[in-house]
Amino acid sequence: WNQTIPLFLEKMIEYTPGNLKNKKKKAFFINFITDISPKCDCMSYSEAPIVNNVGVLASTDPVAIDQASADLVNQQNALPGTLLKTNLKPGEDKFKGLYPAVDWEYQLDYAQKIGLGTREYQLIRLKTLSYKKQRG
Repeated sequence: WNQTIPLFLEKMIEYTPGNLKNKKKKAFFINFITDISPKCDCMSYSEAPIVNNVGVLASTDPVAIDQASADLVNQQNALPGTLLKTNLKPGEDKFKGLYPAVDWEYQLDYAQKIGLGTREYQLIRLKTLSYKKQRG
């Protein structure tokens, strides 16, 4: 933990290829974009979510799914009364609003650089019954 933020992020990303080494084309990633709290999931408590629940993403590319997840969060209006005090509008970076000194995109850039995946993605929305009711 006694590292600069970029070095910490690089080390964290470098563990992933080792975990996936013998699982090429066998790994599948699912992100639940729900209850996005302002602090680390490693905490023993959770603050109020900063945006409404977005949904569930699935991909065979761990970098693309994280980029898409971040983009979808940043497209939301922030919820009032949370720890997020800036970057409240759609299109504004909610993560930078919470942690201005942390360049969260650095880890995705680095992951792409070492060949873990790509930041480019195609979002395909599945129109479930719930989705249809919300859209009218």
